[in-house]
Amino acid sequence: MVSIFVISFLLMVNALSGQNVESAFLEESNVTGEVDLGQVGEHVYWVSTKKGRGSYQINNSMQIFERENSINIKPAFFPKIAIKLDTQYAPGISTKKALVIEILEWLESKGYSKNQIMLFDRDREGLRNAGFWEDNSDGNEFLGHEVLDSSQEGYYQNDWFHDSPLPPTPFDRARFILKNAQQAEKRKTEERRSFLPAVFLSGAYWINLAVPMDDPFLGLDGASANLTLGSISNYGRFLNKKTLSAATVAEVLAIPEIWEKRLFTILDLTTFQVANGQRFDAKYSHGRNAILLSRNPVAVDYAAWKFINKERVETHKLTPRRIEESLLFRYSKELGLGSGNTSQIKVIE
Repeated sequence: MVSIFVISFLLMVNALSGQNVESAFLEESNVTGEVDLGQVGEHVYWVSTKKGRGSYQINNSMQIFERENSINIKPAFFPKIAIKLDTQYAPGISTKKALVIEILEWLESKGYSKNQIMLFDRDREGLRNAGFWEDNSDGNEFLGHEVLDSSQEGYYQNDWFHDSPLPPTPFDRARFILKNAQQAEKRKTEERRSFLPAVFLSGAYWINLAVPMDDPFLGLDGASANLTLGSISNYGRFLNKKTLSAATVAEVLAIPEIWEKRLFTILDLTTFQVANGQRFDAKYSHGRNAILLSRNPVAVDYAAWKFINKERVETHKLTPRRIEESLLFRYSKELGLGSGNTSQIKVIE
C-alpha cells in the first residue's frame, strides 16, 4: 500500500491513504478530452525512494499524481513526449539513468511506443558523461529512444529566440565573430539572441527531470533553470547576472508554446548541492532518498529552495539565502506562473 502524508514543509498535519487510478480521468472531473494544461498546479509531492532497492516509486507516485491533478498521460491525449535531462555537471551531479529508465517503463506501460518519446539536453558532453550517449552506438538513441543535443542540425529553431541586449561572454563573442567574419551586422543581431530548442514547437509535451544546485546569482539552479537556461543557446551571458538570470528563466518559461505543454517536473534529491554552484563540488553535495514531483516547476523549486537552505545552514553553517528576496519567484508570479509558495507538501511513502 502507498501512504500519503500532508505536511507543511516537513511538519505533518494529516495522513491519507493512496488509491489506484484506472479510469481515463477522475470521475468527479469535468474533463472529457485533453486536460487543460494552462491551469497552474501548485501541488508538490515528496516521494520517498526505496533505499537499497534502486526504485524511485514512479508507478505508485504517478497513479496518485494523475488522480489528484485530473490528468491521464497516454498517447490519445499527449501523443508525443520530450524528456528534458539535466546533465551539465555530469558525472558529478545529473539526471540519473535509473530515474529515466523507470519513467520510460511507466510511459510504455501507458501505451507509448519508443518513437513517441525523445530525450534531450543541450550539451553532448554532459549526455555522454551521464551515460545517455555512447560514441559507438548506432544512431542517437538511449534504449531505443531518440536523443537530441545542440550539436545536431535542427536542435534550435532559427526563427524562435529570446532577445536581450545583454552582450555575450567573450568566448561566445569570439564564436560569433568566427561564424560571421564578413557580416558584422548579422553578428551583432545574433549576439542579442538566445535560440530555443525546436522540440518545444514540435507538438511534444515535456517532462522535466532536473537536479537541484545552489546558485550564487539565481539562488537555485533547479527545475525552472534546467528547462530554460539549460536549453537555450548563448546562455552564458545570463549566468552571473542576478536580475537578468531570473528574468530570463521566468520569461522563457512563460512562453505559451512551452508553459502550456508541461506534463510534470521531477527534482531528484538523491544528489543535490548546497553551495559553490555553477560547478560540481563534492564538498557541498548531499543526498536524500526522495524526489520532488509537481506539474509546476516553480513550485518544486520553491520547495527545494527551503530544503536546500536548511541543509546549507545546519550542515555547513553558511549564510541562508532568503527566499522572500528571490527574483525568480517574484518574476514567476508576475508572469502568472505561480509564486511557488504552496503551504502543503504531500509525502508519498
